[in-house]
Parts: sequence; C-alpha cells; structure tokens
Amino acid sequence: MLGNIRDKMNISGEFDMNTVKLTINEQEVEIESGKTVLEAARSADIYIPTLCHHPDLPPAKGGRPAAAVYQGEVKIENSMPDEPDKGCGLCVVEIEGESDLVGSCATPVRDGMVVFTENDRVQAKRKENLIPILASHRHACLTCAQQEGCPRTQCSSNVPENERCCPQFGHCELQNVANYIGISDATPKWIPTDLPIFRDHPLFERDYNLCIGCTRCARACRDLRGVEAIGFVYDENGRVRIGTLAPTLADSGCKFCTACVEVCPTGALTDKSVRAGKKEEDLVPCREACPARIDIPEYLRLIARGKQDEAHAVIREKVPFPAILGRVCIHPCEDACRRGEVNEAVAICALKRYAADQEKGLWKQKSQATEETGKKVAIVGAGPAGLTAAFYLRKQGH
Repeated sequence: MLGNIRDKMNISGEFDMNTVKLTINEQEVEIESGKTVLEAARSADIYIPTLCHHPDLPPAKGGRPAAAVYQGEVKIENSMPDEPDKGCGLCVVEIEGESDLVGSCATPVRDGMVVFTENDRVQAKRKENLIPILASHRHACLTCAQQEGCPRTQCSSNVPENERCCPQFGHCELQNVANYIGISDATPKWIPTDLPIFRDHPLFERDYNLCIGCTRCARACRDLRGVEAIGFVYDENGRVRIGTLAPTLADSGCKFCTACVEVCPTGALTDKSVRAGKKEEDLVPCREACPARIDIPEYLRLIARGKQDEAHAVIREKVPFPAILGRVCIHPCEDACRRGEVNEAVAICALKRYAADQEKGLWKQKSQATEETGKKVAIVGAGPAGLTAAFYLRKQGH
C-alpha cells in the first residue's frame, strides 16, 4: 500500500531519516523530519480526530476539483474552479507561538515545536468545524441517548427512517468522531436530499445522501490505483460533491477494485449487503470456496507486485504442492470469484501455477520440522489430500 512508502518519505516525497523532537500535550515525541504533526501524534498514541485524512492517502488539502462529475445521469459542473480542497478541519491543533490553529495533517513537524491537541480552543474549533459536515449528513441517531442499544427498527424518537438508519451505524467513522468531539447545539437538522442511490452494481452500493465530501474515494482512485474514475467538484453552494467522471462506472474507467469502498468513512460507499455471520463468505468468497482455505487475496496481491516467491510461500502455508495444484485443481474459487460478477473471474489456479513455477525457495528459510516423536500415522490415499497430510504430519515429527 501507499502507506508503506510514505512511512519513509517526507511530505515532499523525499527520503529523509533525520529526526526531530517536539512536545505534544507535555509528552516528548521523536520522529523523522518531514513527517506531519498528525503522524507524530499517532506515533505516540495521541488521538487526533480526522475524517478526510487516511494514512494510505496523500493529504486532502490542495486537491483540485474536476471540471464536472456525474451522479448517474445527473451532471454537476464545478462552480469554483480555483478553489482547492480544504479538508474536514477536524484535526486542528494549537502550536505554541502561532496565533492561528493549524491542520495537523498538513503541518510538518519542527524541532522544538510545542503542540496542544486538547485545549478548550482546539475542542471548540473542532466542534464548530463538525457543524457543516453533520448539516449535510443524517445525524438524528448520533444525538439519540439510546444509540448504543438501538434495535434499528422502530425509533423511540419517531424520526423518519430516511433521516436515520445508516448501514454503517455502529461501525461508522463519522459516528465515532462525532461522539469524541461532541455535537454542537448549533447543528441544524438534516434535511433529506433525495440524491441518487445506486444498488445495481454486483460489488458495492453508492448512496450519495451519506457522502460528506471528504474526497477519500477520489484520492484512493487516483493515487492508490492510478485510475481517476472518481472526482469532486464544488456546487453552487460551495459544497463538495463526489461523482464519477462519466455517467457510468465503466465509462469512467473504473477497475472495480473497491479501494474507494475500503476508505469511505461513512455509508456512502458500502459492500453489497453482508449476511449476519457470513461476512467472510460474502466478502472473500474465493477463500471460503477453497477446500484448503488458502489466503487467495494475499497471494494474488503479491503476484501483482512481482513478488512470486512470497506468493508461493503464502500458498505453502496451507498446501505443500502448489505446482501440482496449479495444474490439477478444479478451482472452485474461480466459480465464487466476485470479479466474475463484473466481467470474468480472476485466473486464480493459473496464477498459483505461475507463482510455483517462478519460486526460488524462499519458503524453505522458515520451514522447519519438529523433533521426532516416534509416533506413526497411517494415511489412506495418495492423492493431493493424502500427500498433504503426510507432509505436514512429517513436519510435526511423526
């Protein structure tokens, strides 16, 4: 992921291993120069709330809007072409000696810097900045005293269903942040927007009524995947509006990787409904369909990154004969592959064979047999299952 690279780079994209010392809430923190105040705080387990920031994405501030985006057939043109993305404003902190509060996600650390993340001034500003975010997002449930025990059926406060019951309720970043910061009494009631909801795609759903304009999805599409099928604009009211760059996902060049879904902090982008107790089966059906329960997504990611040896090692965690299985397996994983709902399934079996044919013995470095036990086990059958059982029993010293 991008975060693995950013850990060793400063915000200008240059490698820098020098360190600086700063004080955050009277706690001394040492971190590489070029890092941000937010990164320094997190390295010291000091919480600073954020919504637009994500550790695997570049900062939201400074991002430029598209000329226009689409929400289905509805085209929304940008009304503020020279206005960069300002971010959510929830990560503000106070720096000693500076009159204005600053965004910790975009402020580089300096040696000797003294930072305050929880004083009254900072907390008041965060609460103020949360108002416009909640004003454009349903939040009746966030102010309800019974939210923790809510059955999500009949509302004791008689709030209409379209003004409550987000699919992410209880697992929502916005909910967690709002509970931490506190909701101002000045927050206006949310007015239903009746924006488009798209449930026709086999992998994920889009509900623009729940979008807070954090631009995470657009940055994930552009900077993580290099696709840029999603963008943002400012409407005539100055509100950030997210959409695709063409009327359909396919026409926008979407690769259907669902990286946008992974980073969305609300219920605006969600995986297709997951059955209770069936999350693994619904979201990773290939692994569930594999008789050996091989971590298929992991070894496919490694192959995509050119790490065939590491991919082969992942396969061998479950089966000792990847090359054989890459040739004879009936690959039920491909029948279950979610990609098949978009166009065609990933060639999982062929990729297993490819990784096995390219491996250079990395797996042997950590493959160790235990001491002899003196015990014997009879195995009936000499097919892949029997040979696998024999292999792992032998490694256990039998």
